[in-house]
Amino acid sequence: MRIEIQPGDTAWPIAEPLFMSVWPPQVREKLAWGAVSFAYAEHRVLVWEDGPELVGHVGFQLRNASWNGGAVTIGGIGGVITRDGHRRRGIATAAIERAVAALADSGADFAMLFCEPHNFGFYRGLGWVEFTGQVFCEQPAGRIRFDVMTPFVRDLGCAPRDGIIDLCGRPW
Repeated sequence: MRIEIQPGDTAWPIAEPLFMSVWPPQVREKLAWGAVSFAYAEHRVLVWEDGPELVGHVGFQLRNASWNGGAVTIGGIGGVITRDGHRRRGIATAAIERAVAALADSGADFAMLFCEPHNFGFYRGLGWVEFTGQVFCEQPAGRIRFDVMTPFVRDLGCAPRDGIIDLCGRPW
């Protein structure tokens, strides 16, 4: 397995075919989060196995945000994808761990991601904990409560379990 971290914008042409393979428009439009306007990844973890085809991806970014009105730096994780036929081989785990390590090195207070119920067990197994409070974010129509997917956090110095988090931007 080869893993690289690349800048989000320059790595997008490499990652886009994987996104289109796993979440083509006709699939994405039917998902609960299909209409969400997400933030663009600052960095991308790219994973290859034996060959030139990208098989795994995780996007991540640092975000100055607030938790219960106090300033925090959140390491946002999103766009976790593993190509069909390559799942259950540790690809997503390796990519997530690489992203979390980079976020910890960058000074994030905690990492945060949003997921669907079928992935709860996977993330819990990696040490993520459900955030039971409220999350607010920006969307084209303005500030909204983000409840389309369930937030999970991972401790990188602190990890809130409840309260109010304002992402101060779009979700990831």
